[in-house]
Amino acid sequence: MSSLSSLQVNQSDVFRRTPLMLACEVGADRRIIKILVFAGGDVGTKDVIGRTALHWAVDGRRLEAVEILLSRGSEINGKSNGGWTPLHVAAANDWTDGVAFLLKQTDVEVHAWSNDGRMPLHWACFRGHLHIVEILLGHNGIDVNVVDNAGDTPLHEAVQRRNNELVSLLLNQWSWKLSLKTKDRLCSTIVASYLFESGATFYQKNMEGRSPLDLIKDGNLKEKLKTFLSPACTYCQVMYASSEFKPCEHIVLCPDCYIRIKGESCLTCHQPISSVREFGSLVLKERDLLRVAKRLGRDWWQVAIFLEVDTTELKIDDESIVTVKQGYLMLNEWFKNCDPETRTHATLSAALEEAECFAAMECLSLDAK
Repeated sequence: MSSLSSLQVNQSDVFRRTPLMLACEVGADRRIIKILVFAGGDVGTKDVIGRTALHWAVDGRRLEAVEILLSRGSEINGKSNGGWTPLHVAAANDWTDGVAFLLKQTDVEVHAWSNDGRMPLHWACFRGHLHIVEILLGHNGIDVNVVDNAGDTPLHEAVQRRNNELVSLLLNQWSWKLSLKTKDRLCSTIVASYLFESGATFYQKNMEGRSPLDLIKDGNLKEKLKTFLSPACTYCQVMYASSEFKPCEHIVLCPDCYIRIKGESCLTCHQPISSVREFGSLVLKERDLLRVAKRLGRDWWQVAIFLEVDTTELKIDDESIVTVKQGYLMLNEWFKNCDPETRTHATLSAALEEAECFAAMECLSLDAK
């Protein structure tokens, strides 16, 4: 085998699959994989559906093959014709070891979108792989509010496709975080409740105008879920209302809508507003910064001005085209050094508005927890 030329070892069949791909697909011994790779097997070659040998190694659940291919430069975020990365394949196929291993790689993109707008978490929820959901949610920076092309979040998928056996496992592991008593452990509640605790919104509507809360048909279950939720903002109908007006104490708006409207009287009772108390989950998290950075693009420096961030101290390459990284570095600098009391959605939203970065502002508003 060692005498094979690179041309021979990369010869493909009618489906453009190489010997290396086939070996990974059928789960060949690691020695075979090594022989093919060291004989010149191209780890980046794609077949007719756009899959590489790494996709097939993941599909075949061959962890040793995955390790070998990555060590030889295989693209961990390479996409098939359908936009699937190896992480999509592992999550959809319920391969826990593979998902855990891929997430340990520094370059893995946990928010990679397939052509239908789904990320690996969508597919894990869609197929009811709650152990995979657990692993993915444990990854730093995971965003549970990303919507697919149909407007569905992972939460929509989880609520519609319940799996009692897997949810029981979820319950035993996470009930402490949900503060649920044993008698209240309704299996259908757990997935949705955990995702809510992780930052998901129950009021986000899909393309059909239905929210995750609307998808729950059991009236008793819906009432139990509501015990976890703040009311929806009466203006945007997406975010949780968390601005309490004084002196009437009505809670009807999210902080972003209150900033936009800047009304002088309560929308419910029309009493003059003397002050506003913000409460609830208004504190920013690092994953919020990544979402905003993706929308900022090259305009990140404008926001830096209004957040009073000294960008001269940042390790930023002016010639770099990786604007998302630049924006994230700037936002993270502000996040780490600002007064904790100002580390809120309202503060960042105000800076985005001043900088006229409305797309990023809208993203923050929709994804605020």
